[in-house]
Amino acid sequence: MRVLVTNDDGIDHPGLLSLASAAVGAGHEVAVLAPEGEMSGSGAAMGSLALQHPLELTPRQLEGLEGVRAYSADTTPGGCVILAFLGVFGPPPDLVLSGVNNGWNVGRSTLHSGTLGAALTAYSRGGRGLAVSSGWHEGASCWGAASSVAVDVLEWFMSSPHGVLNMNVPNTDRSGMLGFRWAPLAPVGSVRTVLSSFHDNVVYTEIERTDPSSAPPGSDRDLVEQGWVTLTSISGLAAELGDGLPPSLHP
Repeated sequence: MRVLVTNDDGIDHPGLLSLASAAVGAGHEVAVLAPEGEMSGSGAAMGSLALQHPLELTPRQLEGLEGVRAYSADTTPGGCVILAFLGVFGPPPDLVLSGVNNGWNVGRSTLHSGTLGAALTAYSRGGRGLAVSSGWHEGASCWGAASSVAVDVLEWFMSSPHGVLNMNVPNTDRSGMLGFRWAPLAPVGSVRTVLSSFHDNVVYTEIERTDPSSAPPGSDRDLVEQGWVTLTSISGLAAELGDGLPPSLHP
């Protein structure tokens, strides 16, 4: 299967390297095209592709992936996906793997996520997209565990009726995960932007963590905090529950 790996944290992020390595290890034909730097919150924006000027791709050599074609570009995750579907790697990818994002993409704010935006862009071009996010704790995330879970569900995902899935993985190894659950988007994510001050026409904002207990029971924010891998099927901008679940996490 032809797989494009991208993200919104930039090509040098360890979550992307982990996800690409897992896909290669599973025997897929992998290419990487990711933003040069941080593009969080870009959604499915085209970015610089809409400006109609030449866009340079910078060849990159990713550690441990010597045979994988990898490029960075000064564009959004969605822009990277569009370029892949336009043929920069030859035939378009069957699947876009986006992530592993640094922090959960839960709640309605997920619709602003560049991680999810890449997956939605794949779907808009006739492919499939899986957005993968891991929890964040004191600067560390379990990239390998999240990547292995994502790659293990690909066969099931590609034969399912879902074109775009948003997956959130607890920040633990696989033995600490409870299994899979379908989950609707909570009203608020795990973090939110708040206005800290506004004076002299200058706006200052900051990020604050939300209270997990405020999430409705059974929502993505609630379930991933408990230790479930949550799945949300995304159609356009509507988040839906799905039918069926991947095989068990544990043998």
